[in-house]
Amino acid sequence: MKKSENNRLRVVIADDEPLALLRLARGLEQADCEVVAQFQDGISLVAWLQDQPFPDALFVDVKMPGASGLEILAEFQSRLPIVLVTSGPEFAVPAFDFSATDFLLKPVTPERLLKALERIRKVVEARGKSRHVPMVSKIPVLAGKGTVLLEVTKISHFELEDGQVWACASGSRFQTRWRSLAQAEAALPKVTMIRLNRTIMVRPEAVRGLRVLNFGRRMILLADGKEYAASRRGSQALEAALGLD
Repeated sequence: MKKSENNRLRVVIADDEPLALLRLARGLEQADCEVVAQFQDGISLVAWLQDQPFPDALFVDVKMPGASGLEILAEFQSRLPIVLVTSGPEFAVPAFDFSATDFLLKPVTPERLLKALERIRKVVEARGKSRHVPMVSKIPVLAGKGTVLLEVTKISHFELEDGQVWACASGSRFQTRWRSLAQAEAALPKVTMIRLNRTIMVRPEAVRGLRVLNFGRRMILLADGKEYAASRRGSQALEAALGLD
C-alpha cells in the first residue's frame, strides 16, 4: 500500500553505472519514494550535499570515482540514513562498522528494497523524536593555544575555507573545530542559518541588505559591511527566512 504524499521518503542516489542507477531510481519510485537527485560520482554528490537541504536518505554505490560510498558513509552517517549498494559482499563488514543503515547487493530485488526503506523510516522517525535538544548559546573557538566561548548571537556568518569552518563576529574570524558547514548545522540545530553558497552560511539576523544580481541571485550585505554573492537557491532561502518571498 502506498504512503501518503507527506510520508514519501525523499532520497538521493549515486552509482557510476548508468544502468544500475536507472534500475535503482525506478525501484525507488515504484516503492513511492521521491528521487530528488541522481549522481554518477562521489564528488558531485558531496558538493550537492554541501549546498542543499538534506534528503531523508542516501543510496550510494561503494565503488565510485572521486569519493567512494564508504568515504561518504564515514562523513555523513551521523546526519542521515545511508544505504550502500554494491555487487561485492566483501564490503558488508566495513559498511556496518561505519553504521550503514543497510547494505544491498546488486541486482536489488523489490522485496529487499522495501526492507531497506522500512529501516530508513524507523531511523527517520527515531531521529525526529530525539530533536528536542537545548538551545546552544555559545560555541568553543580556538584562541591562541586555548579555547574561548563565543556567543552565537554575536556571530554573523560562518565561512568554509580549506576544509576549516570559521565563525565571523564583530569583524573578526574565529577558528572552530568543525570541518564542514554540515557539522556546524548539526551542532546548532535550533539556530536558523541559511547557506548562501557552498562556503558561506549566514544568520538571517545579521543581514542588512540585498542587491539584485543576474539569474535570480542576490548580493548579501551583512552587519559587518561585508558582501557575499548568494546562489539562486541560497537567495530564495534567505528571502523566505526574511519574509521577502
